[in-house]
Amino acid sequence: MLTAHQVIDAIHGSYQTGSKNGHRNVLALLAHMGVSMKTPYIHVAGTNGKGSTCAMLASVLKAAGYKVGLYTSPFLQHYQERIRLNGVPLTDDLMVRYGNPLVEAAKALEAQGDFVTPFEMGTALALAAFDGEDCDFAIIEVGMGGRLDPTNIIKPIACAITAIGLDHMGFLGDTLEEIAGEKAGIIKADTPVVCYPAQESVRRVFAEAAAAQHAPLMQLDESSILCAQGDMHGSTVSYQLGEKWENMRINLPGQYQQRNAMTVLALVEELRKQDVAVPEEAVRKGLAETVWPARLEWSGNVLIDGAHNPQGVAALVDYVDAYLAGKRRVLFSGVLADKLQPEMLGQMVHIACDIVTVTPDTPRALSAAEYAAALNDCGGKAVAASTLAEGLKMALDLAGEEGVIIAAGSLYFAGALRTELNLEWK
Repeated sequence: MLTAHQVIDAIHGSYQTGSKNGHRNVLALLAHMGVSMKTPYIHVAGTNGKGSTCAMLASVLKAAGYKVGLYTSPFLQHYQERIRLNGVPLTDDLMVRYGNPLVEAAKALEAQGDFVTPFEMGTALALAAFDGEDCDFAIIEVGMGGRLDPTNIIKPIACAITAIGLDHMGFLGDTLEEIAGEKAGIIKADTPVVCYPAQESVRRVFAEAAAAQHAPLMQLDESSILCAQGDMHGSTVSYQLGEKWENMRINLPGQYQQRNAMTVLALVEELRKQDVAVPEEAVRKGLAETVWPARLEWSGNVLIDGAHNPQGVAALVDYVDAYLAGKRRVLFSGVLADKLQPEMLGQMVHIACDIVTVTPDTPRALSAAEYAAALNDCGGKAVAASTLAEGLKMALDLAGEEGVIIAAGSLYFAGALRTELNLEWK
């Protein structure tokens, strides 16, 4: 019997040998494990905002009295964060209970010449746990894209597509329309789908995909936001959708979270049409109590944000301009080489002139020295640190007692920083 730690090691170990094989691998894992996939699912795709949207909806349904499973990626500090039951990461006991059959199934497939990937194993583990623990609902975040993603084996009762941006272009396409087409691959026959406000060309992609599946489609629009008052720690917003939602308090800061919350409200309306009881009090409580780490998260004078693509960095810039314009600001950052796009460099320099760079702990990382040089070429004053701890001390010294540190970049970087700051993951 493997321990929880050994199960996680086995999942990570499949990175070296695993090979994506459409949906076949994850279906085979589930078949070996005897998972029926009986849980009602809500499926969420998109470039940015998937995790926040999933977290808000999970919080709302939990407040309504349901047992809710939540599957997201990547994790920040510990693997179990990816799989949550009523907001609590999967316990070691449950990792053992569902992880051992998973590893046995992966070995059986390997004997047949099929080598599964870590994400396929994680998806199978989550679906097994949600079924085995009798969840009333499970909210499933797409890993990448949608059409070919391992999560796209589920038959959801509702879908959502959040903001579309340029990311994973080597896999999903070079234009917003191509990327939107991949995300729209989660749309299922006769299944309602809610889409975050998007430009007209992207809206057309969603409309065509929904029509082909005879799927009821709700394309959201900025005009549905009647009034909004934001602050450093969240927003109070009124909406007119199918129903009117007045003075909804959103606990996640950033203007984009107002639109993510609108997506959640539209999903709630769709669930209500399916006779799922979600009282307004539960919606208010769930939105007001949502916690989603490393998304404009404050720890003392350190702001942590996993802004790792141009759209995410633009949202961070908006927040900084709105609430930190008069503050002395120091940027503390580490990024992945395959995520850094040229326009992000200018955005980062806009956030703060004084910058400390670090190398995230992953083979995909851009070295701190290369990153600092690129930022300096764009007019920044960047210096490279040899370790995360050293970089944090340098940033703290530069900020002084009155300044703020904006820690932005890869979620690998954000998770390591949360650990360095002794922030809890459970």
